[in-house]
Amino acid sequence: MNQTWIDLNSPTKEETDSLVLTHSIDPSVAKDLLAPTPAQHAENRGQNIYAILHLPTFKRSRSICDVQEIDIIISTNSLITARYDSIDALHYFAKQIEVSEILNKGEHVHLFFGMMKEIYNTMRNELSYMEDQMREIEKNIFDGQEKEMVYAISNAGRNILNFRRIIDPHGNIFEFLKENGVDKFGPEFGVQTKILIEEWRHLMRIVNNQIDLITQLRETNNSMLSTKQNEVMKIFTILAFVTFPLSLIASIFGMNTSFIPLVGQQNDFWIVIGIMFFVSIAMFVYFKYKRWV
Repeated sequence: MNQTWIDLNSPTKEETDSLVLTHSIDPSVAKDLLAPTPAQHAENRGQNIYAILHLPTFKRSRSICDVQEIDIIISTNSLITARYDSIDALHYFAKQIEVSEILNKGEHVHLFFGMMKEIYNTMRNELSYMEDQMREIEKNIFDGQEKEMVYAISNAGRNILNFRRIIDPHGNIFEFLKENGVDKFGPEFGVQTKILIEEWRHLMRIVNNQIDLITQLRETNNSMLSTKQNEVMKIFTILAFVTFPLSLIASIFGMNTSFIPLVGQQNDFWIVIGIMFFVSIAMFVYFKYKRWV
């Protein structure tokens, strides 16, 4: 089947008006293509299906999960896409089309499915990168970097939750395509849509597994961080108990009274120091016996 793909990057009014004339696009759809749309949805527009998909993408050295939009118009012999940013998956898809034309072959009943296959391959690669991040976080947690991992875990958790929030509506859109695409484009379109839905479900399972993993990592990191802080507090508490009697003894022998035992005798300083040393050793042995240290 000979099909045409028209890809518009930040389309202008002149370009959308041309689509209305050459491809019988609904004027209201052409108007929508001029700016991004907040909500994802799909609808019938005459003999065409108009869908708006949001795609997760990583920017700023892969530290933040952002969103990109692609507007799609599916007709029997054409695929029209409008985007407002550079989308790597569409660039790879264009290269694949060139190769398919050279080899004179195509794998899909409609260009739409080839494009979505490349988009979902790109998203799986992003999830693989996020999984590598989580493995690095896990390694750092058990290497004693619990404090440094608090921000890393929070950032990874935010990214994977944003990822799920962005792709979750894809399921409803693909179900709409399955229900309405068969009448417009034939039964094979419905078969390919079912395969696409399975791809979406597989991706959602990966995302949910990663959310469970980051939750476990957060709980583990919090437990280890809390344990380490408790150990520090325990040491400071023991030091306070050890130094308290020493301060008490020093205060007693420093009292300004007319008679203080031992004071004034030969070697009185060393006798007092010895008492303090003995008390310290006795308390340490007691703590050891109680297994507090």
